[in-house]
Amino acid sequence: MTTESGVEVIKRESRRLRGDLASELGNGAPNVGAESEQILKFHGIYSGDNRDVRRSRTLAGEGLEYIFMIRVVVPGGTLSSAQWRGLDEITEKVADGTIRLTTRQAVQFHGVVKGDLRSLAQSLDRLYLSSFGACGDVVRNVVACPMLHTAEGLSDLASWSASLREAFRSTSQAHWEIFVNGDRFASREEVDERPFYAETYLPRKFKIAISHPEENCVDVFAQDVGLIPYRHPEFGPGFTVLVGGGLGRAYANEDTFARLADPLCFATESEVRAVIGAILAAFHDLGDRADRRRARLKYVVADLGLDAFRREVESRLGRELAPAPAAPERFGVDDHLGWRDLPSGRYQVGVRVGAGRVSDTEDGARLRSALRVIAETFDVTFSITAQQDVVVGNIAANDRERVAEILRAHRVKGVDELGPVERSALACPALPTCSQALTEAERKLPEVVSALEGALARRSLAGRSLQLRVTGCPNGCARPALAEVGIVGRTKSTYDLYVGGGPRGDRLATLYREKVALSDVDEALAPLLNRWEREAGDEESFGDFVTRVGLA
Repeated sequence: MTTESGVEVIKRESRRLRGDLASELGNGAPNVGAESEQILKFHGIYSGDNRDVRRSRTLAGEGLEYIFMIRVVVPGGTLSSAQWRGLDEITEKVADGTIRLTTRQAVQFHGVVKGDLRSLAQSLDRLYLSSFGACGDVVRNVVACPMLHTAEGLSDLASWSASLREAFRSTSQAHWEIFVNGDRFASREEVDERPFYAETYLPRKFKIAISHPEENCVDVFAQDVGLIPYRHPEFGPGFTVLVGGGLGRAYANEDTFARLADPLCFATESEVRAVIGAILAAFHDLGDRADRRRARLKYVVADLGLDAFRREVESRLGRELAPAPAAPERFGVDDHLGWRDLPSGRYQVGVRVGAGRVSDTEDGARLRSALRVIAETFDVTFSITAQQDVVVGNIAANDRERVAEILRAHRVKGVDELGPVERSALACPALPTCSQALTEAERKLPEVVSALEGALARRSLAGRSLQLRVTGCPNGCARPALAEVGIVGRTKSTYDLYVGGGPRGDRLATLYREKVALSDVDEALAPLLNRWEREAGDEESFGDFVTRVGLA
């Protein structure tokens, strides 16, 4: 009999993600049991504690300060003004006063206590939003390039993220029953669970992204399934389907690794849902259910080989797959920041959100207040990008200057005020809220950015962009394995340093130095920066240069 992990048993016995959650939410304890922690993830909720005060509370003989993180599904990342106002009200009432934007275009609330989980879910339901399926062993939030909503000739692609979310979400009504508590805001009917989920759902999480045909802001090669829009000369509009990408690793398992997705096939728009469904069925059947560190689709594809995996998908689809077109040789890269004219005659402005944390600072920008004022004043859209930024769109021509003035009045930096590292730097939350974090990331990002920008300024590299991504562990939430400079937490005080990733998301970074103190990163990079200054062309990126000359 095949060994299975304890999580598999919990899923099977959960009665379609119900378990004992209903009783535990009302028992007065500040936390939930270990089995409920696993089930909560399917509801978009992670349990943990405030690690900043863990030691002091232990020394004082006090229990842990239990807090929860809630992740909200936002297919394609786009919200209305009313939804943004609602999210702002939620963080003011029950969270830590900030809105966290993720690299998968979702929204996270931190610092929520157990007693507020139900009221938070009910507030989201009234906004036509939910945390259900934002985490857990299911298809996660479907990300998409925000330009699909606004670019001329691509508007037919704008609805695909929501369409795929609907096609592959779990049909269990557990979340409504347990959290929304019968307050039926929208019609819901119990139906059979999808066959590729069945009793035990997927072996692990599953991520889908839709890129722009010419631009890769979503890191489409880092996904379980990546979709690149393509008009086939014979079959018409559809997608190049990529399969088997993923960036997380585990220090405790040397047989884990980052991997770029491979082109699997071409699928027309009418076929793509069935193709993804067959991929999910193959993953359900073949994924590792004994070792969760190797339970991702990328290991199924890597272990079988792409040709054998293609045959597995074809056997479940019932027909052969069409050959995949060649992936674009060189995607462009666009961070969507700054002001843009839209084909509709309206405008959008992309606003930098440092580490994705929408907040007000005492001595700096009051970004949260600025966005709240805009949402209260104008009927616009708020599109979260895969770079943790926000694009305010659908701005009427006669409102443009008023929006610009609100941003200026709240000291929000314009695109021309951003530093060359600051503009694209990403970080995961890490300490104090993430239970997986080995060390700091988000809170240390500003000083790392400052150090690297100083290193550039001391050379004739001032103004040259440098892509930086920092994470507190090797799970890779900020995608450091693709970065020109990736900094990955290794111990409580050191990081592994990766270099040479592709600024277009099409190349993995290479390990350069191990166990480097954060304060020594600029020194460790100095030899590479010196050669980049001396030998690279004006247009050659750092990642391209170190790869070309063999330093990565």
